[in-house]
Amino acid sequence: MKSSPERRCAGCGAIRGKSELIRIVRLPESHGHEIVFDPKIKYQGRSLYFCPMEKCFEKVMRRKAPEKLMKISLPAHVRDEVIDFLSNAESAQ
Repeated sequence: MKSSPERRCAGCGAIRGKSELIRIVRLPESHGHEIVFDPKIKYQGRSLYFCPMEKCFEKVMRRKAPEKLMKISLPAHVRDEVIDFLSNAESAQ
């Protein structure tokens, strides 16, 4: 039986299944290295995963993980998208 791929949260360091984490992607050069929020995991490119909790995203930003892992800073509109997504997800629970 094939196991599901696992990834490490860039915030807290927990290892979880890929589908349990949220993803931000730097698209390939052919797309201008654009940064996109990818909750459905459908884009290809250099990525960063984190737990679907605001505290993990805060750690990601405090540690400057996008700059270190994707070699580019996170645009404000992507940061806002993530925060909106997380606040809606946490309020739904």
